[in-house]
Amino acid sequence: MDNNKTTIKHQGLNIPNLDKILKNGWDIKEGDTAIIITDNGIGEATLAPILAQKEKEALETLGCSCTILTQDIKTDTDFLNPHIFEHLTSIPKNAIVIVSVSNNIGLIPIDTGLNFKAFILKRNLRLIYSLGLSKIKKENWDIFANTLSFNPLEHLEKLKHIKDILDKGHKITITTSIGTNLNLDITDRISHIACGLHQYRSTNIPFGEIYIAPNETKTNGKIIIDGTIKTLTGSRLLKDEFYLEFKNGQLIKNTSKELKDTIKTIEKTDKNINILAEFGIGLNPKATLIGNTLVDEKTLGTAHIALGMNTVFGGTNSCSYHLDQVFKNPKILIDGKILKI
Repeated sequence: MDNNKTTIKHQGLNIPNLDKILKNGWDIKEGDTAIIITDNGIGEATLAPILAQKEKEALETLGCSCTILTQDIKTDTDFLNPHIFEHLTSIPKNAIVIVSVSNNIGLIPIDTGLNFKAFILKRNLRLIYSLGLSKIKKENWDIFANTLSFNPLEHLEKLKHIKDILDKGHKITITTSIGTNLNLDITDRISHIACGLHQYRSTNIPFGEIYIAPNETKTNGKIIIDGTIKTLTGSRLLKDEFYLEFKNGQLIKNTSKELKDTIKTIEKTDKNINILAEFGIGLNPKATLIGNTLVDEKTLGTAHIALGMNTVFGGTNSCSYHLDQVFKNPKILIDGKILKI
């Protein structure tokens, strides 16, 4: 149902300058149309609808016509509610779509042949999304809010400089003091700034990463994951690190039982999960590791790789899943030169 009159209390969630961050990041103007897709949360895990209400208030402050649409909570295999899909097919081009959900957004009807993000971009809509919000513990809500308050426009020249280096680069070498040594080929691949820059059409929030799809057949070496693991059951902070080894882009060794179990389940329907699909760098100085990928992959001083899908950001590996794995204190070289973050 449509839920324009939500009465959910903010419970102290304070996101400084959210209206300015949305305006500057997404070129939002008075008279723009926006819809926010959310749910009612799970028990006390109500961050999704609380954030949706804060986003609605921020957009209305900017003069947007904004509607909150509420659906039931979705898993990776559930479909988007029909009334949500109908709204998405009828809103004007260049409208803003914000997703703030407890788990996942849901699948687009099969006959479209597109996933949710691809469907939104094909319709020339602007997409801002936050998934898995029920997994952020209540004691970490203030950290999440502070991470959201990062304004990338204050760091725009630095972000563009890093992007330029990646876009012109051919080889990435990643090392860490605990044994990572991984080589990626990024020749002719374009990086993306997930920092609310409207020309890139979509980003998740909190803002604060730059990422790229490496060549799917040329990744070689070993990477030690010591930050955050993501599986089908969600993400969590690691107590003990594990390592992944790749040969010609393919995962050939994995010392995490959790991730092995996830991959084994996914492989029943999707063999492409074993491809290294993404390399990303955290750039948000207000973020800290909390055991949730949405925040952790943005944390300054971290980087991450992902297994699975990368077709929506310049890669060729089609997969129904995308599993980010976060590691700490990387040393990153582009064509032999240290990348200064």
